[in-house]
Formats: sequence, C-alpha cells, structure tokens
Amino acid sequence: MRPDQASILVVDEELELLEIFSAWLGRSGFRVFTAPNGAEALKVLRAQQVDVILSDIRMPIMDGVALVQNLNQMDTPPPRIIFVTGYGNISRREIFAMGVDALLDKPLSRPALIEALDRCLLDSAEKWLIPSPLPIAQRILLQLEGLKEAAAACAFTLGRGGCCVACDLPLKEGLPVELSIRFAREGLALEAQGTVVWVDAEQKKAGVAFDFLQPECRPWVLARINSENPRCFIPQC
Repeated sequence: MRPDQASILVVDEELELLEIFSAWLGRSGFRVFTAPNGAEALKVLRAQQVDVILSDIRMPIMDGVALVQNLNQMDTPPPRIIFVTGYGNISRREIFAMGVDALLDKPLSRPALIEALDRCLLDSAEKWLIPSPLPIAQRILLQLEGLKEAAAACAFTLGRGGCCVACDLPLKEGLPVELSIRFAREGLALEAQGTVVWVDAEQKKAGVAFDFLQPECRPWVLARINSENPRCFIPQC
C-alpha cells in the first residue's frame, strides 16, 4: 500500500509530538488523524478507516496497552500498530505477543518512522524477499517432530511477523540470526533470516522477527500465517 492510500492515527498526550509526527507523515502523503489518549483514539476508530496506529505507550486516561487490549476484543482485525516509547523497561515479549508490529524508542527520527510504516503496509506477497546485508553471527538449527507437536511443546510457534523458538544458545537481542528448522512429519523446512527481538534465558526461548524467507519455504509459511491469521506478531510460546 502506498502512503497516499494509507491513513495513520497518531496517539500521544504531548501536543508537540502530535504536531511533529503529523507534519512528518503528511509530507509523505499519509492521511493523518490524531488523539491525545487511547480513549479518544477509540472514538476516531469508530468513525474513520485507519490502516496503522502510531501510539505512545504511557498516557493518561487510557494508555497504549489498554488501547490494544480493547482493539483485540473486537471482532474485526485491528489496524497495524506501532508503539513509541521513551522507557527502557518495556517487555518486548509481551508487546509483540499483543499484536504490536514494531516498538520504536524515543527520540524518534523521521527515517526510522517511515521505514517502520513501510514495513507495516507491505502486502504479505511483498514481505521478506530480500536477504539481510548484515553478517549473520547467530544460528538456530532445530530438528522437530512436526508443527503441531512443536507448538504443543512450545518449541516453535508462528506469528504474523516472526516466531517464538526454543533455543539454549546465548543469543543477543537486536542482532540478526539465521534459522534452519525442519519438521519431520510434514517434510517442511523453515530457512530464514531474522532479528532477535527478545530472549528469555531462563525458559530458553527467543522471539525472532522475520527479515527474509528462502523462496523454497515462502509458500507454506505465508499460507500458514494467512490461514491461521494470528493476532500475535511474535508469540510468547
């Protein structure tokens, strides 16, 4: 979807930031709505078609987390959601499991915001087509019985934008990782590159956002995501 076809709802209690983000997005061609908190955002969503919500997390009256929880209780799929925060103690694992597509840190630059929006607005057929140019220093290699068994054992669960995977390696958040996971029962393999977005060393699990899928596995991965339509961007496992 092109920017001139998309509408963005910006939610933030700081009037100055609402004005800045609105100006940035308007220059790129987006149609922009604004709200000072989650409660007012819900009013906008009842009246307007919105493709992406760009929201602060901590706000009075209704914060960003409560806003997403309200959206997830609705029958219709929620818009794509980008959280912006100035706090470092946010649980990325919980945020991505709620269905948030991206978590951006303040202070936020316009290029970083536009890049995140571009990713959110990509159709599924356009996602994960280009290999990462960064060197891959981390690798996860797994042999699993099957997709159903892996999900039941919390060894592998697929979300809209990535996966939760069991791993006892000392992975580092924010760095690229290569995945090679084989499912014996179905005869399928996931060959992918991604970015580690959270690590739980105690439970030996990690959340990985996909950056690239090998052509051989794209069809079954996209088909499974589209058929299950998970609300989680990356599951908690």
